[in-house]
Amino acid sequence: MLGERVHRAIYNLLVLLLGGCMVCSTWASNLVWVLLGVNWLMEGRWREKWLMAKASRLLQAYLLFYLILMIGMLWTQNQAAGWSLLQVKLPMLVVPLVMLTTRPIQGRQLKAILSFYSLIVIIVSMIAAVRMLVFNDMPYREAVPYISHIRFALNCCMVIFIMVLTMKTTIMRLPFNIIRCIIVLWMLLFLVLIHSYTAFGVLILVTTVLLVRAIVKTPRRWPLLALWLLLLGGGTTLVLNEVRGYYALVPMAKQPLKEYTAGGHPYEHACDGLIENGNYINNYVCRSELRPAWERRSTMPYDSLTVSGYSIESTLVRYLNNIGLTKDSVGVATMSAADVAAVERGVANPVYENGNPLRKMVYVMLLEREFYVHTKAVAGFTMLQRFELWRATWRVIRNHPAFGVGTGDAIDDMHAELVAMDSELAGTTKKSHNEYLSLLAMVGFVGVSLIVGMFILSFLVRSVKYQKKNTALMLAWVLTILISFLTEDTLDTLAGILFCTYFIAFRNSNVRIPYSAQRP
Repeated sequence: MLGERVHRAIYNLLVLLLGGCMVCSTWASNLVWVLLGVNWLMEGRWREKWLMAKASRLLQAYLLFYLILMIGMLWTQNQAAGWSLLQVKLPMLVVPLVMLTTRPIQGRQLKAILSFYSLIVIIVSMIAAVRMLVFNDMPYREAVPYISHIRFALNCCMVIFIMVLTMKTTIMRLPFNIIRCIIVLWMLLFLVLIHSYTAFGVLILVTTVLLVRAIVKTPRRWPLLALWLLLLGGGTTLVLNEVRGYYALVPMAKQPLKEYTAGGHPYEHACDGLIENGNYINNYVCRSELRPAWERRSTMPYDSLTVSGYSIESTLVRYLNNIGLTKDSVGVATMSAADVAAVERGVANPVYENGNPLRKMVYVMLLEREFYVHTKAVAGFTMLQRFELWRATWRVIRNHPAFGVGTGDAIDDMHAELVAMDSELAGTTKKSHNEYLSLLAMVGFVGVSLIVGMFILSFLVRSVKYQKKNTALMLAWVLTILISFLTEDTLDTLAGILFCTYFIAFRNSNVRIPYSAQRP
């Protein structure tokens, strides 16, 4: 049997490794959390662990969460899916159990672990940015090489909070604070590059809560709130400026519509109001001229698909629209060689390659809105798909409000509702993209009420309060988790589960351990 100090050193090392592995390797993450459990079992000290477990309402909340999902197996039909889900969520049982029955990490070790975690997140973000620069046609969703870009964005938010909330105001710390500011700016730029709407929602809401909290505790923080409102107002102004640019109609869209092309063929004018880059996408279209004109400019067949999965025809029509040309032989002939190559790569809007990252982000969001308003299409659009999936999941909840449909049946029943709704997403394998709705569908309002009630209780009792200096950071972490649940199935992947449990390791280093459990 290894000594207590050796087990403690192994625990600290594994926590350090887990912070790095959870953003860069699923295989390594699985290995580390399993080793955490093995080290915990070999360590012994069962009486102390038992008394700490009884005193920790937070641990009891995590255990209750997993227990209710297990109880949900009693009335589920898809047993295989249910047990698979419980297996995926097993770290949510093991990691809190180990961390909340092990004495908290303190002092320099805590700082070292946070620094290592932040460093790995920064390195991975740089690798992702390089991949996007080297491979121009790489989708932003695939830029992060190791985990989902959405889960990684949550870690980027956490790094921003760590950098800001651990700053020191002394003159000796000025060089380090400058480095921290550079890291924060890089993280913000990276989140724009990967189009993380969820991350910006997290940053705005969490920062607002933290500032209001600081002002309530220290009235002298009003200048900080004023600065935040100034930054928020400036950011809003930039976004609104891009929105105005998207909808600013160009002269061709305003003038009376011509009936015939220069070659004498009739135009198609849908007049459906669908706008992109200031032009109406489905006006000035002459399909009889597009095919031969395209075949004269490109070796890529007109009826083929681009790498993005869309047809050459639809991509070409949008591209011509977005550079202000008619969708006919004259428009195709006017295109440069670079324009033709862009269409062949599946680029439908030059803004996506040449515009600034903020403009691209805003234009993608506005295009989704346009298609939903004018065509009710949802397939292929990130946020619109979520709305459709939420509607289907809510129909499941409405039919089984008290206890849900069981741990393994939520996805099956949601897809049955998509079929009943005659949705474009019927037949896909998508999940609900809302953790709250997923849990309600699985265990109903009764199960979710018990889970939520226990977690609220855990943060009200003294035995799980955090150190004063760590309170803001822990609050930022909790709020990040809760906000991410609104648009993501955060707990359906290992990276998401570890994010929701890892920072338990940084709880109050002065947490009260029951006297009878303390070693002499």
